[in-house]
Amino acid sequence: MSSRGSHLFGAFLALAAGTVFSFGSITIRESPHLDAVQYLIWRSFGLLPLVLGVALLQGKSPLQQLISGGWLGLGGALCMTVMADLFIFAMKTTTIANALLFSSAAPLIGAILARLILKERIFVSTWCGIAIGIAGLLIMTWGELGSGNAIGNLAAFGVGFAYGLYSIIARLGRDRDMSGVVTGWAVLTILTCGAFMALRGITIATPMLENTYAMIHGAVFIGGGMYLLNAAARYVGAGQLTLLAQTEMILGPVWVYLFFDETPRLTTVLGGGVLLAGVLVAALGRSFARDEEAQVAARASV
Repeated sequence: MSSRGSHLFGAFLALAAGTVFSFGSITIRESPHLDAVQYLIWRSFGLLPLVLGVALLQGKSPLQQLISGGWLGLGGALCMTVMADLFIFAMKTTTIANALLFSSAAPLIGAILARLILKERIFVSTWCGIAIGIAGLLIMTWGELGSGNAIGNLAAFGVGFAYGLYSIIARLGRDRDMSGVVTGWAVLTILTCGAFMALRGITIATPMLENTYAMIHGAVFIGGGMYLLNAAARYVGAGQLTLLAQTEMILGPVWVYLFFDETPRLTTVLGGGVLLAGVLVAALGRSFARDEEAQVAARASV
């Protein structure tokens, strides 16, 4: 596969990962009686059958999956667990608009960390895509931004940092089996949420239909999206990985509109369009740059 072709393939996988993630907005809306922690633990229970199925296909046990990822797999699982827990905390302690905006710093953080840790060259198209994407998110949340709670805002920024750091780990582990990340994430989330529920006296006996929706979210939308994201990390840089997966932010409101007839605000539509433009700039701009680099290299070798 050519350099341009491999990048386009990786970009497609990352876009697909965000698209799969976005369907979770449907199952969340179908579970109104589950609070955030109850939803998280049932979503993680849903991940377990997927983990076991993948392990059987690989001829491994879940423990062997965890071991095959090594420290990178464990680090990835910790990042995803922290990301999920902090996001719920942020949603509960600051405004929703602030939580979405601060957590969306992931592409910028991923690009900076990629430069500092991986020494990856961050191309102009990536920086432009990130800037356009941030502008789109500002438009989407315009009119709803508030001072919020400082700790909640910091937690939301922590979500972006954890996601950005995970993109680095995924790149570092691109040549090894990272399926154990999903296994570790499910187990750690169940343990942390279970401990919190026990301390607060929160029941796990919630409506079975809504539990099923949460488990579908975990097994299909989270699990499937994570495997696609890890595959994409083999072909695209960390700076682009989380930006391309922002299709989750774009498509989430679309599914809510189609399935629940909830009309999005004009700023949501306009901001989503701008964010989509940023994603396309990052996806296509880098691919054409790779093609030009290959042509220059070919001419230099003649």
